[in-house]
Amino acid sequence: MEAEVAQRETSGVEAISPGGRPQDCAWYRNGEVLTFVGKAAQRFLDYNSFKEDKSLKAPERIVGALGAIAKTENLPSRFDAVVWVLLPINELATRQQIASRLTTLAQGFWFQDELEYRVNLTLSFRPEGYGIYVQRKAQLQQTGVAIAQRTTWIEMLGHRNGTQLAFETGTLNSAKSTSKFPGFWESFEKAANAAGVSVTEYDVLLRALETGQAQQYSVAKGTSVDFSTAIAQVEAAYLSSLESHFTDHLLPSLATGKGDVVLAGGAAYLMREPLRQFFEERGFAPRLSFAWEHQEALTQLVKAQLPEAVELPSLPMRMTDGFGLFQALLGDVNRMRGAS
Repeated sequence: MEAEVAQRETSGVEAISPGGRPQDCAWYRNGEVLTFVGKAAQRFLDYNSFKEDKSLKAPERIVGALGAIAKTENLPSRFDAVVWVLLPINELATRQQIASRLTTLAQGFWFQDELEYRVNLTLSFRPEGYGIYVQRKAQLQQTGVAIAQRTTWIEMLGHRNGTQLAFETGTLNSAKSTSKFPGFWESFEKAANAAGVSVTEYDVLLRALETGQAQQYSVAKGTSVDFSTAIAQVEAAYLSSLESHFTDHLLPSLATGKGDVVLAGGAAYLMREPLRQFFEERGFAPRLSFAWEHQEALTQLVKAQLPEAVELPSLPMRMTDGFGLFQALLGDVNRMRGAS
């Protein structure tokens, strides 16, 4: 599901298109308020939410997902749900507010105005990137290496901001973890504007960055446009914004030979080749990996279950952190079952 959320009074919405998969038309009613999530919300919005704190609408997003799951799986109107939530580490302080709001919403909501669901929640919160760490731990174990023997840096490079998680001896070091270094979008906007790319062409430039194909058709201009100059300016601007963070907080650890870095997030995927070159030029290629590498199980699952993956090759990448967290949750459930 997409991340957008839109809310409207019932009296202000004339008609809602029926049909389609629940995750594509996820909306629910609480009293006189309709909440639309993901694709269902996009027709009500004329802006992107890259700069918005993820915690602001997290409860509404989660309830939309719970409703879509309940309908897809034909769950009863009352059911229990164990929900683990990923948040940027500097937004974890909002977890009590999220839990309170989410619990209230889950006590009764009408998904697609067809059935009222009441969900008994068990909540847990983890820092964004924790699922990546879980997967990295499993990968090292397969090679006979304990993750506690190494320092692992998880760099979640997002559009709004970046998150760094530092794991030492298998434990999160909060003092070295942060969500306060620059995100991609600010650099992208400045560089795109400097290169003469209009707001209406942002999506085209992003596609050029993702595919590595500078020549793209611009609907706004009605012709094919070469975005080579804009791509170069965006790449240079973003790497420049990250350099001081990497130099001060990451590279010294890699230089000891005992640290590894895993890059993740949407910006890391868009900028994967410039980022790879950045670390290679400094001699740290052996210490670098990308979170979406070696994700055969996730990739196969996405391709089998989600037909839109054909047009969205980045979809498995976007799900990597959540998939890792889901594996950790399954591990906890299995341990509890074994103990009982």
